[in-house]
Amino acid sequence: MASVSLGMQGDPSHLALSPAGLADIKRSEVVFHHASLYEDLSLTQTEVYMATPLSYGALGLGLSRVGADGILRSLRGESPDFSNPSTFSATDWVASAAFARTWWDRRLRAGAALRLLGRDIDGYFGGGAQLDASLVWLQDGFRGGLRLDRGIGGLAVWRSGYSEYSPADLVLGLGYERRLGYFYGAGALAWESSGLLQQQASSSFSQNDARPWVDPWLFLRSSRLAGEFRFDMGLVLRGGCEIQALTRVFDFLQGQDQQGQFGESRGSVSVGAGYLWADRVRVDYALVAHPDLGTSQRVTLGLVFGSAAPKPGPPSDGAIPLPNDFDEDAPRDNGPAVLTDSVTASPDSTGGSDSVAPPVPEPAPTAPQPTKNVPASPEPERKALPPDEWDAPEQAAP
Repeated sequence: MASVSLGMQGDPSHLALSPAGLADIKRSEVVFHHASLYEDLSLTQTEVYMATPLSYGALGLGLSRVGADGILRSLRGESPDFSNPSTFSATDWVASAAFARTWWDRRLRAGAALRLLGRDIDGYFGGGAQLDASLVWLQDGFRGGLRLDRGIGGLAVWRSGYSEYSPADLVLGLGYERRLGYFYGAGALAWESSGLLQQQASSSFSQNDARPWVDPWLFLRSSRLAGEFRFDMGLVLRGGCEIQALTRVFDFLQGQDQQGQFGESRGSVSVGAGYLWADRVRVDYALVAHPDLGTSQRVTLGLVFGSAAPKPGPPSDGAIPLPNDFDEDAPRDNGPAVLTDSVTASPDSTGGSDSVAPPVPEPAPTAPQPTKNVPASPEPERKALPPDEWDAPEQAAP
């Protein structure tokens, strides 16, 4: 999804992207994610996320590991020895806790996430923390939101006393979702900007200042688009890219490939698919093409807990259910239903052929059938039984 989250419906992975998305979760879910990011370096990313809806909001917990092996080591001022290379490893551990809730008929969604970092680079250890927050407004299928990355700044301190600080940044996102009954599903399209506050925006193809008031065209190209379509049967198709990748495609179609004109590459592109099996197991796959890291593959397994949304119950407006709604194994009165002055033959008022009514005499063989039914004897008038007694005719005896 090209890391687009603000304009999309939330899931447990939003714990690491936009914490406000946790407010969209309707059932508890555990997600296992693994990605092979850079084969030559054996760079992998493994994550586990847990999210559950609560009566007053939604809670999410996550643990992530990003590790690289086989990094070439060289001393300062010396060239690497490729004939007898020396390598080392680097590992980051990130523990996250997030909370989200809604206001104003679930239109406003807000969430915050606290992240704790542990880092090991060739035996050198460090730790840090950062706070992320996001705010999303949902109205008639439209979504608009803001995400504050590193709200208090990202701080990492090494055992040697050296510290690193990453300033906060702000991201804007928009999205639209619509039900497409003709295709038996719902489609969504979302756009997300690069950073609005810092000069080095989060783009994969340029290190220039991409803030909109500095370079509007670069700001647009470094922003990201994503779309997905969710079929009713459980299949999901997804795709995302930096807009820079789209401009490169249009240039290629017009025979004006401008790669390298400004020292910029093509931008990242991702495609994927997912499936929810038996309303319990979710499997997702994504293929991501990064201009520097090459092609990476991501696989996610999700386990969904709890029951689905309840089906609509019986009508609550006083309407009487039809006989087909009753238990077929229950005994029924299969005798002839007739009309009286007080009981009509309309299924809307008696429930069809299972109604109980006073008997009438057989018509005379030579006389025409009378147009008005008359009781056979002056028995007292009896009322139709309530619906809960239709399936038990033995209780309907006079």
